[in-house]
Amino acid sequence: MSPPLVIAFALAGDAEKDLRIDPIQVTADGRCVFLQELWPSAAEIDACLAASQDPADYRRAFQIALQNPLWHQLPAPDTPLYPWEPKSTALRRPPFADLNEGSLLGQFTAYPLLVVGDDITTDHISPASAIPRDSLVADFLVERGDDRNDLNVFASRRGNWEVMVRGAFHSKSLKNLLAPDVPVAHTVHVPSGDVMPLYDAACRYADDGDSVVLVAGERYGTGSSRDWAAKGQRLLGIRSVLANSFERIHRSNLIGMGILPLRFPPGVTPASLHLVLGDRIMVDAPADAITPRGPVVVRILRVNGDSEPLTATAAVETQLEVDLLRKGGVIPSTLQRMLQQHRQETAAQCPA
Repeated sequence: MSPPLVIAFALAGDAEKDLRIDPIQVTADGRCVFLQELWPSAAEIDACLAASQDPADYRRAFQIALQNPLWHQLPAPDTPLYPWEPKSTALRRPPFADLNEGSLLGQFTAYPLLVVGDDITTDHISPASAIPRDSLVADFLVERGDDRNDLNVFASRRGNWEVMVRGAFHSKSLKNLLAPDVPVAHTVHVPSGDVMPLYDAACRYADDGDSVVLVAGERYGTGSSRDWAAKGQRLLGIRSVLANSFERIHRSNLIGMGILPLRFPPGVTPASLHLVLGDRIMVDAPADAITPRGPVVVRILRVNGDSEPLTATAAVETQLEVDLLRKGGVIPSTLQRMLQQHRQETAAQCPA
């Protein structure tokens, strides 16, 4: 919500009002005051910005900062590439920051890593709360020298992908419908039947060459637009999220990480699918066939040998999003573009 709209609702005193048609307030003499009367024009906003900003303020602030001896005492590497510290538990180079990550599109048959219901929030997917001292995440950090009584919160470890991926779906209120009785952030590795942490199961699937997907209900990814909610799923190897509906920003974030969001057809839900351990999902999504809001053939391959077809819809809104999926997400796409630009500049400087 924009700042002017926040103020308008504050003046109205009722967040359920439809300010498109309802008055914000009524004056003492009975006159209705509507939103369009108070809403600032673009010219008024530009005038306020011009009156409140002085370019000299920025130069002054930078000069003051540059004179601070503490700034000059900060250790800073002078190497062309950042020297990652392999023992750091706070900052690690994430695997997805790679030119060769590749697209997750294609025709593939996958095991559901998780099956969840409605209203799964970004807090469920990537918690920002305190790291439980008795959790597997805590064990991971303690093994690397951290104090079990001073682990801070998940959000403080955003720079360490190994912590964040192990914390994915670490929520006591999240139920894995595929295996409701497993511990928090656990699932069943279907080929072996072993109950294990999600990350371990994801690694075993990847090592065996098996794909994984996630199945969800309505409003998947609602809540704050937490980038790690999508990054964690990419690191778990999830190639597609099949859901009834997506929160707008999380849908975009999934695509930004190269994960294909698919909407089930009307009437199909995680509950109606009755997925059991051993069922697999075939997704027919070759890169050259994906189009905005286009159909995607999906088959439920039952453990008893039955096959149930359904037609999902690509929750992709623009051709730009299609291109991002084909390139593996925002980071590979950006790296590819920068590399191509560098090659063109080098070729221009050194003609044959």
